[in-house]
Amino acid sequence: MSARLRRVLVVPVALLGFAVAGCGNSIDGAAVAQPGSPDVGSVSSGTSPSEASADCTALTRALGRLVSDRPHLTEAVLPGSTDPTCSWSKGPTNVMSTLTASVRPQVTDPAVIAEMRNGTNVVADPRSAEFGGVVLDVVAMALLTPEHSIIVNALDPSVSGATKLDVAFAIAEYLEN
Repeated sequence: MSARLRRVLVVPVALLGFAVAGCGNSIDGAAVAQPGSPDVGSVSSGTSPSEASADCTALTRALGRLVSDRPHLTEAVLPGSTDPTCSWSKGPTNVMSTLTASVRPQVTDPAVIAEMRNGTNVVADPRSAEFGGVVLDVVAMALLTPEHSIIVNALDPSVSGATKLDVAFAIAEYLEN
């Protein structure tokens, strides 16, 4: 593995260490970001990755039915980060029902993403090509695009890998609009 690829993987893997553990084995589904949603800050060539972040309330609206059964929203910022981690659950004390998403603006060279597609733990989902990204299944579902790292996980065993992917791609679609 090249030194450049190792550097790009450090941040998503470190975030995965903070993510809530969960497993899923289904990988098909469809993104459902709602059209016409306002833009959440996104990274462009004039913006550094640390200047833009996602708003959990806006993401809740964009995710719609994917989180509608989890009305309790918690937003937290992990130590060393300025980007929020959004957690949706069925109630304030129902930790086992939590679905978590972390969106981090992160510029990743498309050549590095292309190299990552040949690595291990890659989830073959045709939607990743739409965003120029790659999906990795390492403790959580991680969608890496040229502009963002989107990590989705769940403690709830009823949340399938397909749902985690749907959430990740809906967030990616929302961030592009």
